[in-house]
Amino acid sequence: MVRGLAQVLATRRHAARKHPYQVRWTSSLSTMKHTLVRLLIGTVHPPTTLLTQAVLALSDAVEAVRPDRQFPRLNPGKLKPGFHPAYCRTA
Repeated sequence: MVRGLAQVLATRRHAARKHPYQVRWTSSLSTMKHTLVRLLIGTVHPPTTLLTQAVLALSDAVEAVRPDRQFPRLNPGKLKPGFHPAYCRTA
């Protein structure tokens, strides 16, 4: 939910740029991990200030979404038949 709010804020901030921007998923997980602990412990009063700071921090951690940047990944491990040597069956 917090990432959704940060995405709306980031979209408004970066509307004039060439590419659309999205909030980084890993940054949001990292920020919310620390924020959730502080909310549960109750060290910050009122908790809305902590959530507001988290939303503002997440709206700054953005990356550009460039069109046609999805390339198929070559995974040679899936192309080989059989098991990985560490997981081979013994006779």
